[in-house]
Amino acid sequence: MPTGSAPAPVSAPGAGAPPDAAPEGAPAAVLFDRDGTLIEDVPHNTDPARVRARPHAAEAMRLLEAAGTRAAVVTNQPDIGRGLLTLAQLEALHARMAELLGPIEVTAVCPHIPGAGCGCRKPAPGLVHAVCRVLGLPPGRTVVVGDIGTDLLAAHHAGAPGLLVPNEATRPEETDAAPHTAGHLASAVRTLLGPAHGAASSPANEAPGRRPERGTGARPGGARAHPRSRPGGLG
Repeated sequence: MPTGSAPAPVSAPGAGAPPDAAPEGAPAAVLFDRDGTLIEDVPHNTDPARVRARPHAAEAMRLLEAAGTRAAVVTNQPDIGRGLLTLAQLEALHARMAELLGPIEVTAVCPHIPGAGCGCRKPAPGLVHAVCRVLGLPPGRTVVVGDIGTDLLAAHHAGAPGLLVPNEATRPEETDAAPHTAGHLASAVRTLLGPAHGAASSPANEAPGRRPERGTGARPGGARAHPRSRPGGLG
């Protein structure tokens, strides 16, 4: 797989006729980070049997499908560039993810190692732009949902709204800096879709919070020992 400024590989198994329009006022598509957001982050995984859905991820995908809102994935996978993950293995992982969560219309992957100088590795906007080109949507009609600051920075750089769903790996400063947060994926999707589709109304279904006093975007932060360390972790 070439490195440098090569375009991100994009797969669109469901990109035939567009689905019904999203509800008025809701995003036309939601672009999810993969590891730590839709599925559990298993470092250097090549085995589909180890793919596990994150809590409420399947429910979130069902809500989007019922509303006619398109779903996509934007993910950094530097193990491809390191020679630790083949495209065939990647496709098998994504097939298992689809079995657990339902079909995802477009998946955009950055295969490059950190420092390769590409324009697709989050927090760069290339993955968001690639998905939007395939879907035929402007970034402003989408929302990027992720679990770390680089996801929100990619959204900001692309001109798309971003929403953070923190997990055990999310830094407190990333949560504080996020313009919108949600307690879990289904809560996030309900709020994005609006009251007609069961918006959150209790602490158990926490709605995204607005923190204008904290700024308008999340910061990536420095390196750390967690497997998803910045800037070289999985996305």
